[in-house]
Amino acid sequence: MLDPTKEPPLGTPVGQAIPILYDLHAGMIRGLAWRISGSEDSADEILQDTFLEALKSWPKFEGRSKASTWLCGIAIRQWSRRLRRRAGEPKNIPSLEELLPFGETTSSIIPSRGESPLDATIRKEAVSAVHRAILELPEDFRVPLVMKDMIELSVKDVAAALGLKEQTVKTRLHRARLKVRTAMRPAIPQVAAVDPAFDRQTCIDLINAKLTAMDEGRMFPVDDDFLCARCTSVFDELDLARDLCRDFTGTDPPVSIRELLIRRTAE
Repeated sequence: MLDPTKEPPLGTPVGQAIPILYDLHAGMIRGLAWRISGSEDSADEILQDTFLEALKSWPKFEGRSKASTWLCGIAIRQWSRRLRRRAGEPKNIPSLEELLPFGETTSSIIPSRGESPLDATIRKEAVSAVHRAILELPEDFRVPLVMKDMIELSVKDVAAALGLKEQTVKTRLHRARLKVRTAMRPAIPQVAAVDPAFDRQTCIDLINAKLTAMDEGRMFPVDDDFLCARCTSVFDELDLARDLCRDFTGTDPPVSIRELLIRRTAE
């Protein structure tokens, strides 16, 4: 008897495996598809095509990764095929050096969650700015960011799903996060920034340590008493942009797609 709360083991008949995988992971796959496409209709199409492909490919699945990671890879390929038909897709974003916060003359006033109507309005505008920025990222940067900071997969799983080295994923994540942070700042009240307390290289090292901690899903390893007000502000902006990524929610996967899969397995 298969446990419907766990991924089916290798060798499970496709007619049993795919419905379980759909119930376990359709929400995640649809969320991924919606966040990278920005379209509910596209998300449903990608979700359906992903599981139809999985229906055909399940007997060949070798279990080298989790089934959820395998499904993410299929979904990304489905999105990439659609992306090639789109005109005007951005090709790149500024370098890491260009995205560092040196030269900025203001710092953000971070809105509290649920503290006041004004804070709620600011957060709503910031959410819109964050998600516009994500949709404007090139595919190579958008997809890892969505998978890590929105869907909350590990860097290892993102790398496996995309067929990339973990370091490549981290490099793209760092640039994407800094780009989204920059795009978010105009939507948030600003005050005059204080001067950095450290030299440029120390600031770069601290930013890299912060981004690495975000990659690994852990707290920043440096005591707050060590950080200057400028560093604290930049880190708070990075945390806010990541948290706003997760505020982006959608509707549940359509029941009709599950019913279609059941019919196809019967056929």
